Amino acid sequence: MRYQYFLSTAFLLIIFACGDFNLPDGILSKKKMVPIIVDIHLAEAINNQKFNISLVRDSLPEELYLSICKKHHTDRTIVEKSLLYYGKHTEAYTEIYNEVLDVLSEMEVKAKNDSLKPAHVGSFNLDDSPKSSSSADTIPKGVQVQ
Repeated sequence: MRYQYFLSTAFLLIIFACGDFNLPDGILSKKKMVPIIVDIHLAEAINNQKFNISLVRDSLPEELYLSICKKHHTDRTIVEKSLLYYGKHTEAYTEIYNEVLDVLSEMEVKAKNDSLKPAHVGSFNLDDSPKSSSSADTIPKGVQVQ
């Protein structure tokens, strides 16, 4: 009997320790924080490029931040409160941040792979171009050759 009591107590402790059950009201779960922090990093990257894309408005960081809150259907104060909470609970924040880094790394790999694919201009596909053709075959219709 004691053994079963010990096992059930240990099981409950593990469940509560691993879960987000003990979060205070108004704090987002780890699962919800990961995509928000990923988007915050992407927004910061956009903001850092603002001079390259001729956006010199001071309100850009604020607009980007508010758009993240809107995208994730949450209030700004809840996101800020959650960031402060996890900042004080570094073990949980480290778990979140490890997932954020994984997502960003996957995005970087995908972006690099996409940039290595051949470009398509109009209906011309570099992969489907004929291997050998006469000059008459490669001149677009309606173009006169002199």
